[in-house]
Amino acid sequence: MKPVYISIADDLVYKINEGFYSEGDMLPTEVELCEIYNVSRMTLRKSLALLAEQDLLVRVKGSGTYVKKNKSAIHGAAELTGFQQEIKKQGKEVTTKVITFEIIHPDAMVGERLCLGPTDQVFHIERIRYINNEAEIFERTYMPVNMFSDLTVEIMSGSKYSYVRSKGISIYGNKQIVSVELADKRLSKVLDVKVNHPLLKVISMGEYEKGKVFEYSINIFRLNQYSFEFYAR
Repeated sequence: MKPVYISIADDLVYKINEGFYSEGDMLPTEVELCEIYNVSRMTLRKSLALLAEQDLLVRVKGSGTYVKKNKSAIHGAAELTGFQQEIKKQGKEVTTKVITFEIIHPDAMVGERLCLGPTDQVFHIERIRYINNEAEIFERTYMPVNMFSDLTVEIMSGSKYSYVRSKGISIYGNKQIVSVELADKRLSKVLDVKVNHPLLKVISMGEYEKGKVFEYSINIFRLNQYSFEFYAR
């Protein structure tokens, strides 16, 4: 049975997808939502925080919570290389620390983006990526168990994309949604920045065929030693 806060998040996702709430709409107040779902404010805020992390909602202090407008960017496979390979080409040292590795049933948003059914399971992995021993990225990744049954902590301590390719899976492309994230207490500790320090959030969906996703990740970049270059062709 899913936790109550995930069930609430699932219901809000359903209402957004069905157009009950449209892009740019303000949700009912927290008090009203607590009454609708008959939950405490603490439980409701966990639901809203989950959807804000997944870039569906944005919470504006003193105003309310809004359905976020879509600002996605698609990058072709020709430009797609893994973080580890990119940094090593620059002559820098890359290390990875896996801090969470578990199998779970995904919430509705993760399940939808990975095209999974209600009984399917995913690996939920959290990693800290270091450049020259400085924390640069906090990453939360979801990968289908039915595609990667032999996935291990040791594999995720290295290159995720090298592992995927070793399975005979060609990476077709990667869809990315880029936004700004302010560091909360956990990110402040993990990335060694002050609370409310601006960070770059990149939600990515790796595809092995057009529209077929093999991984869904939320990446938080400190950007002390890393930058992005975008171009159109």
